[in-house]
Amino acid sequence: MKQSWLQRRWPSIRARGRLHFVVVYGLLVVGGLMTVGIALMLFAASRRQPLHLGAVLPLVPLLCLPAGALWGIVSWHWNEYLFHKLGFDRDNPLR
Repeated sequence: MKQSWLQRRWPSIRARGRLHFVVVYGLLVVGGLMTVGIALMLFAASRRQPLHLGAVLPLVPLLCLPAGALWGIVSWHWNEYLFHKLGFDRDNPLR
């Protein structure tokens, strides 16, 4: 039977710890990509209508990076819940 992503990859991810997961996957990956994506959309929108990018752009990382960190915290706890609920922790002694 094929293993799920959670069963196959989560033990190695969780071995690095929650802080690493939240910083790397949440803050940098999700928050960073969201920041870049929204900034690009604002630049594209400013070509159609005048926007005050100097006032708006500094707010983008201030909103997106904490949102990414929140995503990381919620994702960590959700994956941990599923990992334990499905009994995958019985095969892996790391806790």
